[in-house]
Amino acid sequence: MLIDGRKIADEIFTELAERVKQLLKPLRLAAVLVGENPGLRKFVELKKSAAQKAGIDFRTYEFPASITTQELRKKVVEISKAQINSGVLVELPLPPHINTQYILNAIPEEKDVDVLSQKSQGAFFTNRSQILPPAVEAVKTIFKKHGIEVKGKNCAVFGYGLLVGKPISHWLAQQGATVSIITEHTLDPKPYILSADIIVSGVGKPNLITAEMVREGAIVIDFGYERQAGSGEPVAAIAGDVDFEAVSQRVSLITPVPGGVGPIVIASVLKNLVELSK
Repeated sequence: MLIDGRKIADEIFTELAERVKQLLKPLRLAAVLVGENPGLRKFVELKKSAAQKAGIDFRTYEFPASITTQELRKKVVEISKAQINSGVLVELPLPPHINTQYILNAIPEEKDVDVLSQKSQGAFFTNRSQILPPAVEAVKTIFKKHGIEVKGKNCAVFGYGLLVGKPISHWLAQQGATVSIITEHTLDPKPYILSADIIVSGVGKPNLITAEMVREGAIVIDFGYERQAGSGEPVAAIAGDVDFEAVSQRVSLITPVPGGVGPIVIASVLKNLVELSK
């Protein structure tokens, strides 16, 4: 079965719009965009469009790629202190010369919709956080929607990054799953993958996961999002980490790319904003 991320996201936007109407003050989400990366700009535009659906104001603060870590930190502190901004996010990745965690730490916990500052992460990893990282909230939403019980399941998580692999593997383990984390250093990932009831991948490597790696009836959540070169089309096709055509024939549930988990992640960012505003 295909997971329709856009439909699920639209349901969340409708629910959030009702909640936003009941709030005593309007909400505004501030996005920090550094450089001219068209992919990052597209993600910001998607968040802006989603915010409008939920009745939330949105403001993008743009800075040149040449900005220094100290200059950007100062700007993020100013943006975060502005009372009009209810929540703040920094679109990642930042240029390589910038100390990313130092910038993320400038966002106070009560406005950190992405749960990426060290303080927010500390709260999440010690189960004290009011909200979940958007990727985790998205997976939780999918599982709840489709009646999936995590407890007792074998899970394989590809990658251990800040946005997907690390928080999701922690959350799955907290729900009672047995979690195998697969990285580039895993010598023989095959046994972990073939025994997995649930596979989550957020590596950004097209067709990393093929049909022979996935057991019949597994659940696959694909966070990968890469432009696939050499597709022969005028516009490069978007591909996930999973060989979708082949793998979808074997599994019980799968997210397509695009239109799968991505829209739910964006909806989860807005849900976090509303939760924090309480």
